[in-house]
Amino acid sequence: MKNLVLITSILIIVLALQACGSSSKKSPTPTTPTTPTTPTTPPTTPTLPEAVHHIQPEDVARYVENYQSQQAAVELQIDGAIYKVTFVDMSQSDNLIFAQYDKGFLFFGFDFENNQPVDFIRVVETELEDINEALADADNYFFGKDISLSQDDNENATYEGSISHPVKGDFSIKLTVNESLIEGGTSTVEVSGTIAMVNGDLGTKTYVQITDLINNHPEVDTLLLQEISGSVNDAINMHTGRLVRNAQLTTMVEATSDVNSGGVDLYTSGFKRVYTEGAKLGVHSWCCTEGKPADELGRDHEGHGAQLTFFREMLGAELGPEFYFFTIEAAPHNTVHVMTKAELDKYLLQ
Repeated sequence: MKNLVLITSILIIVLALQACGSSSKKSPTPTTPTTPTTPTTPPTTPTLPEAVHHIQPEDVARYVENYQSQQAAVELQIDGAIYKVTFVDMSQSDNLIFAQYDKGFLFFGFDFENNQPVDFIRVVETELEDINEALADADNYFFGKDISLSQDDNENATYEGSISHPVKGDFSIKLTVNESLIEGGTSTVEVSGTIAMVNGDLGTKTYVQITDLINNHPEVDTLLLQEISGSVNDAINMHTGRLVRNAQLTTMVEATSDVNSGGVDLYTSGFKRVYTEGAKLGVHSWCCTEGKPADELGRDHEGHGAQLTFFREMLGAELGPEFYFFTIEAAPHNTVHVMTKAELDKYLLQ
């Protein structure tokens, strides 16, 4: 996720003025298991634990179809004009979701603990592309008035009322959102010759993009991971990694790459992995299950199951689990550990 320090400080000021009236996120050829050269007994195939998935492989297509259906329902209406909305960031501590639309940005209330919308909305009309710069310009704020909330059987939440600007006046507003807004992520996949450059937060949108890439760009054999802060949907991100491995794509990082958390997961999925000196690969624990981050669960906790399954597939029966536990123990969920040269060598990520 992006740094919300500036955003939050601005919001504190803005909200104070109005009182008077922003897991998990994670080259050489993959390793293969080895057996003793002179076994004393006939070799046996090790029995691996049963595979665990947050989304069963046979359910992925239906999951993506539902995501696309939900995405079609996400919409912003201002004074009758309709705009598409894309996710930018969120702050769980402030119960706010940040998004972008054709003419600027907006942020609205959401109680993450209770999974409920909050009757709060602000719109920032601006040509600025950087959200921090946009939120710093209080002259462009439209403040929500008399916002009512409703939810339907299709898991859509609607914020409806009006927004007011001290000079431009009042306008009707209607915002319809659902979980697809966040779980989709913010990723972009741009094709240049035989390389596809991947940036942004990974999510269900990334799965759709990689599927499209494989189906419609057979010339592409390499994913260049550039700026990835992590994944907003680890459950689907692991299946995105399986797409990459099954298509035998190479994953690559360049000297300026800054890839973290779920982005590192995606990097490990490369049929071949190419590391360029200077690239940053950041790992940390994910959060949370049963109120605890992954590094506090104990190694035998069932909450590790899906990740262990994934890394066994990508790095082998022994190295996979070893790498996974290294990642969650390297740094708490709210920080990041940039892997050292020795660690990259040990886990065969270069």
